[in-house]
Amino acid sequence: MFGLLAQVNYGNWLPPQLARHGGDVDRLIDTVHVFMFLIFVPWALFFAYCLLKYRSRGGHSATYTPIKAKLSKYAEVAVAAFEVVLLVGFSYPVWADYKNAPPAPDKRIEVRVIAEQFQWDFHYPGPDGKFGQTKASLISASNPIGLDDADAAAADDIVRVNEFYIPTGRDIYLRLTSKDVIHSFDIPTMRMKQDVIPGMEIPIWFKVNDGVTSDKLREQMTRRVPIAGANWYKLRHLVASEDHKSKSGEVVLAKGADLGLTHQTGTENIDKLSKAGVTELALQPREPLEVVCAQLCGNSHFKMKAVIKAQTPEEFDAWVAEASKKVEFSPDF
Repeated sequence: MFGLLAQVNYGNWLPPQLARHGGDVDRLIDTVHVFMFLIFVPWALFFAYCLLKYRSRGGHSATYTPIKAKLSKYAEVAVAAFEVVLLVGFSYPVWADYKNAPPAPDKRIEVRVIAEQFQWDFHYPGPDGKFGQTKASLISASNPIGLDDADAAAADDIVRVNEFYIPTGRDIYLRLTSKDVIHSFDIPTMRMKQDVIPGMEIPIWFKVNDGVTSDKLREQMTRRVPIAGANWYKLRHLVASEDHKSKSGEVVLAKGADLGLTHQTGTENIDKLSKAGVTELALQPREPLEVVCAQLCGNSHFKMKAVIKAQTPEEFDAWVAEASKKVEFSPDF
């Protein structure tokens, strides 16, 4: 989450909403906050009134005994009942509408997600639609999920570490499990969050809105930063969205390049751009979407992130066809 926040200016409220079911979740959150605010204001005024009325002052001692008036009891019961209606009456319909309608098996993209300290392993069944068998005894550094190559169904399976490929506009069905401790699968922009528990396989599903690809999001998130006073630290996750050239036409910072991996390199590049006559930087996130872990799962919990490659259905099908030619793991693994 922090990595994504560092790249994207989300504003002061919820992050962008990109999933089909996310609108209902946002409306529920908005509704709950409005009504809680309506409860909070009178309670805060009543609290301030009591502080003033029963305070210690000249000719009057502070009162420490609870109020015995019936009106306050009625108010407490009314507020409690209101909160129950708010949570149960509003939340349950949204929850039930989402959880009671999983996508049909023949119309969904099914992916196994295996969590471990500190990475996400994604297992796709390949063109045959069948997951190959996995065995704990086969787990190794080069085979993180223990995929059994002796199983014919595993021949076209795809395994990616910290790379989550998804098509837009199609139902995606995830089967979550963990190899070690409790993690929490979280995609804030998809309004998805589910604890992942060792020994259990928990399904969740969602659909990315049509046309919301990583490439389009990256272009939409382009922003221009004045070179004067530019802070490398705040820009370290961004890449150039265009070639930045000097007045003589020399490319100082090429499209797709970042300012550097260290503070020294970054500040030196900013100085170099400034001397070349560049007045502002056109920057965009390298990867606009991420999976993060929302559970404190260890001392390197903050590193547990996966980039999301949201593609058109055609691009996704082409990726599956190419990646399934042989089982291989991410070069970053």
